[in-house]
Amino acid sequence: MIRHIVLFKMKEGQENQAKKLGQALALMKEKTGGLMLECEVGFDVIHAKNSYDVVLNSVFQDTGGLEKYRIHPEHVKILDFIAEACSATVKVDYTC
Repeated sequence: MIRHIVLFKMKEGQENQAKKLGQALALMKEKTGGLMLECEVGFDVIHAKNSYDVVLNSVFQDTGGLEKYRIHPEHVKILDFIAEACSATVKVDYTC
């Protein structure tokens, strides 16, 4: 299993888009045909200077499933929104 964690920092003035991003991310499990085995979305509550605003914590069967997700049309669509609304993202993928 592969755990895929992505943190999103909203652009200044786009903070109100965090909820929309979270909702779109939460739908990825069903929209990508079950490639994602687990999907959890969370929102920062501390709002420190070094905080990110949204987190996606997901699990895939293997790296092949993660790669299929990466190029899935529904995932590609959300990448446009992320580029528009986020100033930075960081991710980690690890075996769990």
